[in-house]
Amino acid sequence: MTGSITHFSASKAVEAGASRRRVLAWLFSLGCLLLPVRSLWAADPGITIAAASLQLQDDRYVVSAQCSVTLTQTLEDVLHKGVPLYFIAEFELVKPRWYWAYRQMASWFDSSVRQEFRLSYHALTRKYRLARGPLQQNFSSLGQALAAMGAIRNWSVLEAGLLTKGRQYEGRLRLALNVEQLPKPLQVNFSPASEWELSSDWKSVSVIGNAD
Repeated sequence: MTGSITHFSASKAVEAGASRRRVLAWLFSLGCLLLPVRSLWAADPGITIAAASLQLQDDRYVVSAQCSVTLTQTLEDVLHKGVPLYFIAEFELVKPRWYWAYRQMASWFDSSVRQEFRLSYHALTRKYRLARGPLQQNFSSLGQALAAMGAIRNWSVLEAGLLTKGRQYEGRLRLALNVEQLPKPLQVNFSPASEWELSSDWKSVSVIGNAD
């Protein structure tokens, strides 16, 4: 009686072990199949502007935009080695051209404006710092810092009195890495097809002049 129980238990153990191996093999195969799918979830390096607007706020026209920024692996490595990265947001009014050709005769007026961001990483604190002019913010992750840079809110670009009431105007916005701010040895390796290039396309915005 004892021998039959021992034989039964041993066979059960063998079957259980075989079942576990089959399950593990199935999970491994499933993981391999999912690898290409996971790679699709990761955003490609680059900058895209999902939405942008130009609106009158008090006595100024302001730009708001939502940008998605993903660094290349090379830029991440450079950042983590202590090299700050500089980005420039550019806005320019492009239409009506004849009107601005006349307005630009005034030395005090410029139809284009720029805003610079400085992104750095501090190894001791393991924090990412984003600076825009005198304003600075610290973040625990690179994703948080890039998201904050991409959320452009109420950026003052034009005085209200510069646009004629009732006339439609068109502008465009771009966010790009400022390669000229990189250390000289890195600039030598720069080429349009390299991993140093990071820029959005121009995003069009329009507004109707509302100033009296």
